[in-house]
Amino acid sequence: MICSMTAFARVQRESSGYAVTVEVKTLNSRNLDIVVRIGKNYSDLEAVIRKQISRAFRRGRVEVSVQIEPTSVEQKAPHINLEIATLYWQQLQDLHAQLPASDAPRLGDLLSIPYLFEAQKEIVDHDTLKEVLNDALGEAVRQIVAMRTREGVSLFQDCQDRLSALNRELAFVAERKQEVLLEYQSRIRDRIKELLGETEVDENRLLQEVAYFAERSDINEEIVRLQSHLQQFDGLLRSSQPADGRRLDFLTQELHREVNTIGSKTGDLETIQSIVRMKGEIGKLREQVQNIE
Repeated sequence: MICSMTAFARVQRESSGYAVTVEVKTLNSRNLDIVVRIGKNYSDLEAVIRKQISRAFRRGRVEVSVQIEPTSVEQKAPHINLEIATLYWQQLQDLHAQLPASDAPRLGDLLSIPYLFEAQKEIVDHDTLKEVLNDALGEAVRQIVAMRTREGVSLFQDCQDRLSALNRELAFVAERKQEVLLEYQSRIRDRIKELLGETEVDENRLLQEVAYFAERSDINEEIVRLQSHLQQFDGLLRSSQPADGRRLDFLTQELHREVNTIGSKTGDLETIQSIVRMKGEIGKLREQVQNIE
């Protein structure tokens, strides 16, 4: 089973006097990298968020944005600073006393004075807020996991297509190996006859030359390792446990190394063409692996 590392979720919860909006975005990353954005008044909740994210994900960049807004009237509505209001009212009364012809001050006159209203100092109920946040974040994580799993199905199918192509090419290279040896033996025999004319070919010397060529160009070890790597890769993809993207990435590097070694040992055109196709498939496979958790 494989999971992608890219997903997005946005969840809103309103309860117990708080409205909480949580946005979670996950991106590709070699390790687990958690970024939390939350108001400074609630910074103590960051540890709660990080703990929940760490339990849910093994790898990837996880960006969490949290917006918290009190919904109770007591918390939202500004209040009048009574000390300032009393001072202004007294000044208005004094001004009226000095200007007898003026109208007596009214409440509307007082309320029109700037800076009379102040924002209510927020009193945070951390226990209640933590419950609402956990609910919202938990739902966002569930949506992220579901989305990453769905994307993983597409990644699985594409990886399987690449593995099938690599197995076909590897089977061709393995089959071609013996044909290359026979063709080389035939070319050497023809060349010797061309050079010696009617002189009889020394079969022992010919066999020695063919044996030297076979040893120098032997790719059996690389073929066996490639088969093993492909089987391991397929096993990780099909396992009921989540596949480790880092291990899959390592296997793609090993596949590329073995294919390069085969390419350096052969001069056969058909084999080289197959190697080029294998490198292309491995490159595409590695691109997909970068998206696997």
